[in-house]
Amino acid sequence: MNYDHTSNPVFKESVFCPQDAQAMAMTVDGVIRKSFITLFLLLAGAAFAWTRSYATVEEIGGKIMLFSIGTLVLYFVTMFKPDIAKITVPLYAIGEGFVIGAISWLMQKRYPGIVVQAATGTFGVFAVMLFVYKAGIIRPTEKFATVLFVATAGIAFIYFVSWIMSFFGSPGLSIVHGSSNLSIGFSVVVCIIAALNLLLNFEFIVRQSRLGAPEKLEWIAALGLLVTLIWIYMEILRLLMKLRARND
Repeated sequence: MNYDHTSNPVFKESVFCPQDAQAMAMTVDGVIRKSFITLFLLLAGAAFAWTRSYATVEEIGGKIMLFSIGTLVLYFVTMFKPDIAKITVPLYAIGEGFVIGAISWLMQKRYPGIVVQAATGTFGVFAVMLFVYKAGIIRPTEKFATVLFVATAGIAFIYFVSWIMSFFGSPGLSIVHGSSNLSIGFSVVVCIIAALNLLLNFEFIVRQSRLGAPEKLEWIAALGLLVTLIWIYMEILRLLMKLRARND
C-alpha cells in the first residue's frame, strides 16, 4: 500500500525510504520518545510567550509574524536536509510553541477559558484517533488517503484565498472568519479532516518502521505528528471562537 498521497508533506515515501543499510532502524518507540520531546519543547515555547508582557496588540502581532516565518524556514530546511532534523525539529517546536502561546494569549484575553477547552479537545481527539487506529475501526486504505489528501488540499486553497484577500483590505472569506451556521459547519468539517489525518500519520510511522527506515528519521516522524496536532488545536480554537462570537 502506497501512502505517498498522505496530506502531511512530512510523511512521504521519498523522505522515509531506507538510505543506509548499516544504520539503525527507526522504531515506533523511538518516534514516541522524540514526539514527547517535541511536545515538551512546544509547551515550553508556549509558556514563554504566555508569560511575556505585551504593550500593544501590534507588538504581539509582529512577534507572531516573525516566529511564524522562522518556523516556516526551519520546516523547509528540515524537509530538504533531514540529516540535521535533530537540531531543526526541536528549534521548530520551540518557535511554533511561541506562536501558539502568543495567539492563545490573545484569544484568552477575549474569550476567557477558551485555551483550556481547545487544549483539552486536542488531546481528546488524539486519544480517540489513536483508539480508532489501534482498534481498526477505520482502516487508512489508499482510497481513504487519496480522498483525505484532496479534502485537505481544498481546505488549504480556501485558507490561501482568504489570506490573499486580506492583503487587499478585505476581512477574508466569511466561511473562514464568520460565525454563521455555514462558517461553523465549515470549521467542524475542517476539525474532522484534521483529526482523520492522524490515522494516516499513525499508519505511515508503523509502516516505515517495519520497512526499516533510518533511525535518524524518527525526528521527521515526530515533526509530522506535531504539525498535525498544531493544526487540530488551531482549528478547534477557531471553532470555539466562532461559537463564542455567535453567543456574544
